[in-house]
Amino acid sequence: MTNPNEPLPDFSDVESGSSSASMPEAEAQQQTYTVKSGDSLSRISRQVYGDASKWKLIWEANKDIVRNPDLIHPGQVLRIPQA
Repeated sequence: MTNPNEPLPDFSDVESGSSSASMPEAEAQQQTYTVKSGDSLSRISRQVYGDASKWKLIWEANKDIVRNPDLIHPGQVLRIPQA
């Protein structure tokens, strides 16, 4: 219980914000896709975006694991960026 005669703490210099330890919002909402046998980047793009020609978006987001866009392998987990 607080003492009514004590002054209340002063929080006037406190600024709102988020912790730097939290995950960036875009990363937290990022979708992934696990490659299945017979998949291609254009097929995944058609399924995800409704447009096969957007396959380059997926490739650009995954160049660290997909060096050749014509060679993806079952089991690979690809990041799917927002179009």
